Amino acid sequence: MFNVATAKAVKQMFDFMEQIAPRFEAAGFGVEGVFHKRWADGDYGMYIKYRNEPVLYMGIWSELWRDRGFSLCIGVHRGRWSPQVVARFQRRFPDCEPYPPNDEHPFLVKGVDPVMLMGDAVTNVSRWLLQGYLVGVREQPRR
Repeated sequence: MFNVATAKAVKQMFDFMEQIAPRFEAAGFGVEGVFHKRWADGDYGMYIKYRNEPVLYMGIWSELWRDRGFSLCIGVHRGRWSPQVVARFQRRFPDCEPYPPNDEHPFLVKGVDPVMLMGDAVTNVSRWLLQGYLVGVREQPRR
């Protein structure tokens, strides 16, 4: 997985993460970073929050990149986040999968289509998430 081309791809993904965060903030969501210096041993990403509660994780999971070929994934934390948030994610992305699969409280993850990362990835991904998924989060009644 890690070769000369990897360094350029990783740099592009780091830049992407920095550039997309303000799009979510401008739409009224909070963003909390989860950035590890040794990202290859884990993840590098952000929690997107609404009303101070996590509603989506987006980032680079090195294991999923290596094992499934997805450089960018989204997910929710089953068993740790609001059941309504988890159920909504499962309805919107029925092909999501538990990761790590044997964890007691895994994330449910979905790989982002690599085609969306071509061209203007920040606009493509932020529009896909804001208009196709996160807009519904804001429309749900407060519990």
